[in-house]
Amino acid sequence: MKSRTVTSLSIIGFVVCCMVSRSCANTTTPPSGGPKDTIPPELVQLVPENSTKHFPRTGQKIKLTFNEYTVIKDQNEITLSPPHRKKPTAKVKGKSIEVTFNDTLREECTYTIDFGEALVDNNESNPAPRLIYAFSTGDSIDSMYFTGTVRDYKTLAPVKKALVAIYSDLSDSACLYGNPAAAVKSDEWGYFVFRNVKSIPYRLYAYSDVDNDFAYNPDSDEIAFCDTVIVPVKVIGDSIPELGHFNMKDTLECLGRKADVKLNIFKEHQTKQYLQNSGRKSEKYGFLKFSAGDVQINSIDFWGIDKEQVILQYNQARDSIDFWIDSKYRLPDSLIINLNYKMTDSLGVLVDTVENLSLAIIKEKDSDAAGGITAKGSKQKDTVFNFKVDVKKESIQTDGFSIEHTIPVKIASMDSVVLVETNPKGQKSEKPYRFFQDSTELRRYWFLPEDKLIVGYEYTINIPQGSFIDIEGLPNKAEEIKFEVPKDEKLSFLTLDFKECDCNYIVELTNDKGDTVIKTLYINEDKSAEIQYLKAGKYMIRITRDVNGNRLLDTGNLLSHIQPEEVRFYEYEPEKSIIEIPESTEIVQEINFKKLFFE
Repeated sequence: MKSRTVTSLSIIGFVVCCMVSRSCANTTTPPSGGPKDTIPPELVQLVPENSTKHFPRTGQKIKLTFNEYTVIKDQNEITLSPPHRKKPTAKVKGKSIEVTFNDTLREECTYTIDFGEALVDNNESNPAPRLIYAFSTGDSIDSMYFTGTVRDYKTLAPVKKALVAIYSDLSDSACLYGNPAAAVKSDEWGYFVFRNVKSIPYRLYAYSDVDNDFAYNPDSDEIAFCDTVIVPVKVIGDSIPELGHFNMKDTLECLGRKADVKLNIFKEHQTKQYLQNSGRKSEKYGFLKFSAGDVQINSIDFWGIDKEQVILQYNQARDSIDFWIDSKYRLPDSLIINLNYKMTDSLGVLVDTVENLSLAIIKEKDSDAAGGITAKGSKQKDTVFNFKVDVKKESIQTDGFSIEHTIPVKIASMDSVVLVETNPKGQKSEKPYRFFQDSTELRRYWFLPEDKLIVGYEYTINIPQGSFIDIEGLPNKAEEIKFEVPKDEKLSFLTLDFKECDCNYIVELTNDKGDTVIKTLYINEDKSAEIQYLKAGKYMIRITRDVNGNRLLDTGNLLSHIQPEEVRFYEYEPEKSIIEIPESTEIVQEINFKKLFFE
């Protein structure tokens, strides 16, 4: 009886212990914890104090002490202005950050150190409030400031972390060889502030500074420059919003900052002119490629070939020439060309230069459309040639359709191509059209309907064999293309009414991000233009002031003081450039070029 009692008590005690120990030993459940730390580190001491004068030129350090452990996220965020070849270094010491100067500082010079977002707390990487520390090696601190923005010249998008520099040397080449009087970096919105500078004339530049040498390298860097000298006239003060700290995620706050200067950054085209490449892709087709645009050709002579047999075509930038030989005779394996053109010499001056070229045929595995050589070396015999027909039913009423050949044609019989309209009852009729050769591509021809195309009708383009004869003497292959005008009643129409046109303009309808072009118009007079069959959505209108009329957005040149061609986005209301087009609507927008570019 006694043993049973002891056994029962033992069992009960074991169970209780297990329950207690299980409750006490449940250490795998994570503690609930508190809220995530979002408080940035606080600067509690700065030695020497901000705005210190008579700062030692060598041996002095700056010590920043925070209320918690703080680390250096990115040394490159720390920018000294004016910059030195040897950059300052920052190291963590306990709750402090020590900055050491690795170069002798200039005499009687005001410096700033912008810490950007380089310093963050050790736990959650909360960035410390942006600190810009100013000091002087002399007995005074410069007190002027000015602001600006850096944008991409094509898209007008802000350019972040561009190096913006000012030079007391007022020569055009200061950024190539001189040392900046001050330098800052643009923020996420392309915005920059020069602080603690003198009220004297400066040259202002911005460049990408890919190699971090604080000098403009035309081969690798993009560049922006101000047409006039800058003289800062604003005095630094505690109540100036632009000098305060801004949350880069607050769009309205950041865009609301005032900018004294606006810079458009661009990549300079190569200005040194020389023959870069040349070759023959087939017996009668070759090319010449130059290093820079607008090449000046004095003469091109093909040995043993009459000039009347040579067909030349420049590309739009005039940095490349395609040539074809219109000859029924077989050409030699090596084509001798005497090229006389303007080449840049060692002094940077364009001089007359003669080059004698010997171009052999580039043998390809497959024969090309211009009569190439097959892998076995036998010439492929064709009886007809193919061509590309480009029909976009959304724009055929305004733009027509095009056909493009692979090589030039010497006979184009416009009367043989027929545009047929078929009504819902099956009745057919021929429709008139205009026929013309493309102004920039001699192998392309355009057909533009003269009558309005009707929704619900079917249209057929008949291109009989022999409508075109190419320089090889071959006729085109017969083609028949059918299309209809879009029937979707939800599609919309946009009419642009252009006013006060003073030169050539490139007008592009893009998506709301500006990275996809839906329609391009070339405008050189006051007129109205309709863009048809648009889906409901958000669009923008990008306009380029095409001063030279080459239908290209031309970049600039620093030493020639040429800015890139100007680009604007049409704003139907201030700060509103995105146009929302609903379904089944006809919208009219007036675009006044003078107001857009000069007011």
